[in-house]
Amino acid sequence: MRQAGNDRYLSLECLETPAHEQNWREDWDAFVQQTGAEVYFLTGWQAAWWQHYGPDLSGSRKPVSYILRDGPQIIGILPFCIETVWAGIWPVRFARLAGVDPNFAVMTLPIVAGKEDAVLRSVTDHLTQQMRCAAISLSPLSDRSPQLASIRAMAANGATASVLRDRSDRGHTLMDLPDSRDGFMAALSKSRRREVRRDIKRLTQDAPLRNISSDPDTLDIMMDRFIELHTRQWQAVGKGGHFSDWWPAAAFYRTLLHRLAPDNRAAIDEQWQGDTLLSSQLRYTLGDKAYWWLNARAIDPRFEKVGLGRVGLVERVGDLIDAGIGLVEAGAGEYEYKLSYGGELVPVHALVLAGRGPVARLRVQALLLWADAIHLFYYRLWFLKIRPRLGTRPRALWAIWIRTRL
Repeated sequence: MRQAGNDRYLSLECLETPAHEQNWREDWDAFVQQTGAEVYFLTGWQAAWWQHYGPDLSGSRKPVSYILRDGPQIIGILPFCIETVWAGIWPVRFARLAGVDPNFAVMTLPIVAGKEDAVLRSVTDHLTQQMRCAAISLSPLSDRSPQLASIRAMAANGATASVLRDRSDRGHTLMDLPDSRDGFMAALSKSRRREVRRDIKRLTQDAPLRNISSDPDTLDIMMDRFIELHTRQWQAVGKGGHFSDWWPAAAFYRTLLHRLAPDNRAAIDEQWQGDTLLSSQLRYTLGDKAYWWLNARAIDPRFEKVGLGRVGLVERVGDLIDAGIGLVEAGAGEYEYKLSYGGELVPVHALVLAGRGPVARLRVQALLLWADAIHLFYYRLWFLKIRPRLGTRPRALWAIWIRTRL
């Protein structure tokens, strides 16, 4: 389907198929990298996400991919997942960015710089009018996003959608890397440099440290080791860990590795001391950006006085610098060791647009109230506070909580 935009040269194409099922996947991926957008918008990532997170029992989810052109030139591509969630007695149809979940902050959407207003206006118009969506979620959007101001301005200038929620109650950690390992170490405080050197000296007394990265033949065995190490680390403090909380996560990340590793966009990095696995890290890269969300470290009592996490971080940062990486997205949440070793906590915005009509706004408001109630009573009170005190066995997060994270 094709729709003319306000500019007679602007056209919008709406394909009701996911990005990875289209015929021009290589061009799609090249555009994502050209615009500096996130790794989540690559067709390989989209394929893994739709395989493991897209299906639902009700069949209410559907993919929609937008391609916008100014004459013959592509100026924007945006993949969405459209679904319906009940807020009490009201069904609310909304669109969210496909391939993204609450842990994946978006810094850059795949839109040509300077064309944000035209692209976003055309897409929001189509989603609210032709696709009959009451709401559009562009969450979680980083405060570093150069497109945040454009989205706010577009919604404030009489478009068919307005901002109904724009708030930030959490952040994600970003690490801007210098050009050299020495530059990275020099930027740390003297106490941090001493800390790392002391830990490395302790670790190398018995055996040298050895860093290895996965290849196509070792992906599965290294993924098995990573899941086991990560789960043991969190079980030791009475929690289930990511692969328990998000039940499709193990299969999702394994699929991601197999899809992205052949293009050198995904790997597992391990650090060993002799025959002992000290730490492991999932890594994704696109252009000059790297993405670190999940890591794991040994909980052996022998290493209680050694910061395995910080040693692994410093060693891996050096490898990323050597590979030409300039920015690390180190995941949602506040972690002291990441902030102490070059990280910055940047706000993440929950940004929800609603259709201009009063009925649409009322439905979206009802959905947001319902979502906030689930978040408060289920997640913040039960999942984070009461359940750990009761000592009950960790279970996967409720699907309704995940689906209402707008």
